Amino acid sequence: MKYFYPFFQNLHNPTVDLSDGLPGYKHLEVSSRVELVLTGILRAYKGEVVKVKSLADNEVLAIHERKYVDFLLAIPKELNKKDEYIPPIFRNDLSEAPLYFQGGMYCDEIGTPIGKESVKAALNSAATAIKAAKYMLEEHKSAFVLTRPPGHHAGKSRYGGYCFFNNAYLAANEFNKANKSVVVLDIDYHMGDGSLEFASKEAPYYSLHANTSRNYPYMDADFKNENTYVTLKEFATGISGDVYVKNVKELVADALQEKRDVVILSLGFDTLGTDYTQDEYIYVKPENFTSIGEIFGVLEQEVMILLEGGYDAEFLELCAYNFMSGFLSKKVI
Repeated sequence: MKYFYPFFQNLHNPTVDLSDGLPGYKHLEVSSRVELVLTGILRAYKGEVVKVKSLADNEVLAIHERKYVDFLLAIPKELNKKDEYIPPIFRNDLSEAPLYFQGGMYCDEIGTPIGKESVKAALNSAATAIKAAKYMLEEHKSAFVLTRPPGHHAGKSRYGGYCFFNNAYLAANEFNKANKSVVVLDIDYHMGDGSLEFASKEAPYYSLHANTSRNYPYMDADFKNENTYVTLKEFATGISGDVYVKNVKELVADALQEKRDVVILSLGFDTLGTDYTQDEYIYVKPENFTSIGEIFGVLEQEVMILLEGGYDAEFLELCAYNFMSGFLSKKVI
């Protein structure tokens, strides 16, 4: 089993998150969280770390719309080294507006600033997921992919939630091209509103998450999923770690009623009870991640583990260690 690491992930350094309004707070999407996860999984198993330096400039067009990608490639050229771009206005169609205003077509929140090198880091993260998928196809082994920026909030032509390109579905596309059926299982605290846009018969999407009206991505209260290849399950506010683990086990059983060749796991450590991004707390403890790892370790399929959220620096290494220890206790690698 190999670990895939985006070499340029540290180029993305957002400073202030304005999601909760002014004055803003220090941004949580920091490069050190990847290092903490890497340290944790290496403690569990000294796998080879593959440092990926390529960029998925063209590959992202397999699932993302060209106008969206073109905007993301163009906006960094307008920025100075320390600038951070946040759209100044939000409209459905700003295609005739100057470039600086066009971001409001592709983003509907102010918590995901774009720095001079952010898009390069995001393209590198996407390339890392794609390279890991190709490795799995060749070697028939599982892989852990330390994607940063994360991806599950990125839609066909939309960024936000700290995400720019949908790493899970870029990987799924690689498996589908090789005639491999996939299921994407998302256990980040937040529902992947981007991932549900890509769900298909060949790559359905299953998510276990907090209430989407009272927590990010703050969907309309009357939101109803209409994609038959999307299954959304909410966990109750205030549940214990043991109940959460039971919920994960039920989600996996539901998702694998139909046989699939590959499981892509969008793994968020932000379900930890002390994570700062929770608006309604649940009480998952670091030791619960051992049990979660075991659930995926017993699967007969190869598993691609993709990093999504997880922002409590004090316990992130321990959670990663526990997850990987549980996974490897049940998985032949």
